[in-house]
Amino acid sequence: MSAAEDVRFELRSKEFNKAIENYSREDENAWSFIENRQQEIMDSAVNNERKFRAFDGVLAALHNIFPRSNTAYCQALEKQLTYVNKKNSEDLERIAKDAYFHSHDVDVMLYGKVIYGAYKLSKDKENFPYKDIAKYFRKKQLQQERKAIREDIKERVRELDFYLEDSQTDAVRKLGMVDEILDIVQDKYFGPIEANKVKRNYCKAAVQICREELFDTNSADRYLMYANEYARRADKADLEWEKRHGDPQKAKIKENLYMKNYRSDTGR
Repeated sequence: MSAAEDVRFELRSKEFNKAIENYSREDENAWSFIENRQQEIMDSAVNNERKFRAFDGVLAALHNIFPRSNTAYCQALEKQLTYVNKKNSEDLERIAKDAYFHSHDVDVMLYGKVIYGAYKLSKDKENFPYKDIAKYFRKKQLQQERKAIREDIKERVRELDFYLEDSQTDAVRKLGMVDEILDIVQDKYFGPIEANKVKRNYCKAAVQICREELFDTNSADRYLMYANEYARRADKADLEWEKRHGDPQKAKIKENLYMKNYRSDTGR
């Protein structure tokens, strides 16, 4: 960056702020002008402080010309947050408040993302405005991430199933695929009931492969032991769910059945 670039940037900011006055309320022609200005700011070779303040002009333009376009306003806020000085608590809190005030008809995954971004940078999280929204957004974000990973895992399992069902696939390779499935199908993506049931089923398939294709009784016994343990974990998780969310009578029946089937259970 250079002094000349700084001067040009400030002149361009003044030109934009002046030119925007020529647009009337809801003038569709202003959209491209405002969007181009945002890109111009981001591409400029000036420091973050200048870029941050320049976005104030963009936000003012959106507010004055398109007061009901809350989505566009929050999108501009998200860009401005990129250049905020995290030591400036006033700017961080102002961004969070702006996002909240423009949250009408806006998906929480947008305005909440802005609030969460500001909250994450704040040094005073306990007193940060709308921290509950920030935490709610983060919870939703993690849910979406887990869902996406879950779908990726399911797709991978479908790919492995294709080869597991193919008679031309080597038996040792099949066991390697079963082991991969046991590794990737995790409780945090599928829940302990579903995950352990899936693992139980694939362990039973491995037992069959060991016995019928490899004639390996030791490996068959090992996978059978795994299958029984996964079955126990699934039943344990199902019992705990019933105790917390289900019918007390059903929970009691399931508990008695669980104790009958797993008398050596240590409470895991």
